[in-house]
Amino acid sequence: GLGESVISDGLETVLQQATYSVGMKGIKDPEQIPEIEKLILATFEKIAEEGFEQSAIDASLNSLEFRLREFNTGGFPRGLSFMLGSLSSWLYDRDPMTPLRFEKPLADLKSRIAKGEPVFQDLIKKYLIKNGHRVTVKSFPDSELEATITKKEKDELKAVKDGLSPEELKKIIEETKELKAKQQAEDPPEKLAMIPSLTMDDLDKEARNIPIEIGSMDDVTVLRHDLPTNGIVYADIGFDLRTVPFDLLPLVPLFCRCLTEMGTSKMDDIALSRYIQTHTGGVYTSTSTTQKYGSDNKVPEPEVVSNVFVRGKATYAKAPELFETYNNILTDTNFDNKAKFLQMVLETKTRMESSVVGAGHSFAAGRIGSRYMLPEFIEEQMRGIETLDYIRKLAEEVESDWPSVLAKLEKIRDILVDRQNMIVNLSAEEKGFKTLDAQLKDYIGSIPLKTDEVKVQDWEKELAKFQGAGEGFIVPTQVNYVGKGSPIFQPGEETRGSAAVVSRYLRTSWLWDKVRVVGGAYGAMNSYNPASGMFKYVSYRDPNLEGTLDIYDQTPKFLEETAKEMNPSMLANAIIGMIGDMDSPMSPDQKGFASLDRYLTGQTDEMRQARREQVLSTTAKDFKEFGERLEAVSKDGTVAVVGSSQALNDANDKLKLDLKQLL
Repeated sequence: GLGESVISDGLETVLQQATYSVGMKGIKDPEQIPEIEKLILATFEKIAEEGFEQSAIDASLNSLEFRLREFNTGGFPRGLSFMLGSLSSWLYDRDPMTPLRFEKPLADLKSRIAKGEPVFQDLIKKYLIKNGHRVTVKSFPDSELEATITKKEKDELKAVKDGLSPEELKKIIEETKELKAKQQAEDPPEKLAMIPSLTMDDLDKEARNIPIEIGSMDDVTVLRHDLPTNGIVYADIGFDLRTVPFDLLPLVPLFCRCLTEMGTSKMDDIALSRYIQTHTGGVYTSTSTTQKYGSDNKVPEPEVVSNVFVRGKATYAKAPELFETYNNILTDTNFDNKAKFLQMVLETKTRMESSVVGAGHSFAAGRIGSRYMLPEFIEEQMRGIETLDYIRKLAEEVESDWPSVLAKLEKIRDILVDRQNMIVNLSAEEKGFKTLDAQLKDYIGSIPLKTDEVKVQDWEKELAKFQGAGEGFIVPTQVNYVGKGSPIFQPGEETRGSAAVVSRYLRTSWLWDKVRVVGGAYGAMNSYNPASGMFKYVSYRDPNLEGTLDIYDQTPKFLEETAKEMNPSMLANAIIGMIGDMDSPMSPDQKGFASLDRYLTGQTDEMRQARREQVLSTTAKDFKEFGERLEAVSKDGTVAVVGSSQALNDANDKLKLDLKQLL
């Protein structure tokens, strides 16, 4: 091929003038760029001449209409979604209601297509082929670019400084001091009082529970959630991932992609995609690895919960097609397509390399957690820095020994897809469940039932503690992603809901002010997991490294002082913010899946209510005690940094990190 991965933002309509873009990443030879341009334009011309197949048009229309009618905004408030949707027109003095009204434009489009009008061909000719406003952007890697930019910046600053008089220098220094003082100053109480806010009396004392009915069908656990889904069934099929051997885990995400992208023995990949779009609202896969919650507010001995999920949605009338799709992709996926699989591997490689540079904080956090917690260690094997090295080697293995790779994919399916290993999760209205039961019984019966006892793998023996202070991963960037963390509660120790209040308060106060506002990072955050007792700090696009770590280490002192200065208004705002997170809006499918997760991890409604009451009863003392817990991170926490070569090398005389060139 010409490159490793197609990159396409497609159609963007948020600006006054809409844009369309498509290109390629990982081009092997820059001399081939003109060939890529010719290929793109030739493809447009072919489509403009021949048009799309009717099945592709039908699939796209159904998918679009389903999305518009469902209007699933996830946890984002629908009202805000309507407002933001209208802005794409409103900002440019167009009718703000136009983007929200889809019934008539959709009906008109269907009518034009039904009459045989070449709608899409005409649009492609007008806006893509005959459009003279076109640009080709070429980006080339340069391993010396960081050093070049740094030197240029230093030279420019020196030239500016040399041209300043002593009085001008003094003025800049004074203005800088004034700026820092303003950045670090607390907002006056009278100003804060002007901001509208809730009070403690506005908060619900009772946790918001999700309806769940736990049953079984042919010895398979079936969870049902009676929710207002507007005639749509959301169906999740889970398989216990703990049955998969450790050495196959890095291949699991690609295995999941194969299920929906490789096709079956009866339908190729294009036909399968069109079938899914024509008959359902979408089918996709995911994995989840976490651990059980302990009872009596205590951190338990680690017990991993890990699953592969096939998830989808359809109207009640199309439920048979949804379950038929599940059966086809789980039992009949055609893995034997070397070219297609290699394309998926190279796409994964380029996406991960891009993600490490653009979202290094998540990789740093995962690397820290994998040193201590088995669930995070397993996630590291499937989606972390460890995976990137595996994917690079896998690309070579596909080329040199495809039968071996194919055998691994088929082995994962043989192990995973077993009725003994399965759970079903349904979200619908009561009338929908009556329609679904017949299809569900047939579907469950179609899944292979193995006679061997399910064998849970001993992943824990693979978990080896890293040695040293931590790791630094060098990538081509001018900013850093700085992480530090460790467990702050050990198995058997009691935790309280108030710890989550303090953790959230840190994110919106101390870390925000010190790392972002003063330090100049684009973001700063922390995470606390009450199930495992794990705590982590991370920064996002951070110009600093050692300074940020120093701020992390000063957190216990900050909490000690905060506890002394805490007033009722500050405490109430901290609690209200935490309750807001706990009660964040969820769509029906999110509610059903959240309930499934609680079932699998042993989180009962009673436990959640107890946590809520602990949150509501948080005191200033809890801030001081949480700070004392964070001393463990300050003294012995593990450091992981994804950052620039210069920043890591400059800091490493002190930090003694294990440095690795990642990209």
